[in-house]
Amino acid sequence: MEPISTFFTTALGYILKSAAGSKTAKMAKEEVLSKFWQWIRPSFIKEIPEIETKAQQPEMETKVAEKLLELSKDQTFFSELSKRVTELQQAGIKEKNIFTGSIKGMKQIRIGDTVYSPDEPFDRKNIVNGDIENGESFTLGDGH
Repeated sequence: MEPISTFFTTALGYILKSAAGSKTAKMAKEEVLSKFWQWIRPSFIKEIPEIETKAQQPEMETKVAEKLLELSKDQTFFSELSKRVTELQQAGIKEKNIFTGSIKGMKQIRIGDTVYSPDEPFDRKNIVNGDIENGESFTLGDGH
């Protein structure tokens, strides 16, 4: 299993993506995401009812991450979450170069591969969820 911080980041991405009801993935992937959301929704909807309408907003990630950490203290929940995240990964829902947070006071940041590979299919790729402030270079994407 990957490091716990990576696992939580992956799980968090799937939670927010399934809550938003993404239509970018193929139907089979949508069914896997839908099943995942049906399973995990009750754990979030009471305390964070706006998750379904504001899943893409940056402040939602913080709320969901805090709740996910709280829920993961329960070993039974964590084991089931692990199984379901693995299922999502095996379904081929691919994400790459997703930066969550703000980028401030940079002195040249590059995110992405240095070589563009058009044959790599990703459902979400090269995204910054946050503000970009100040400057002196910022590159996002492939082929830089």
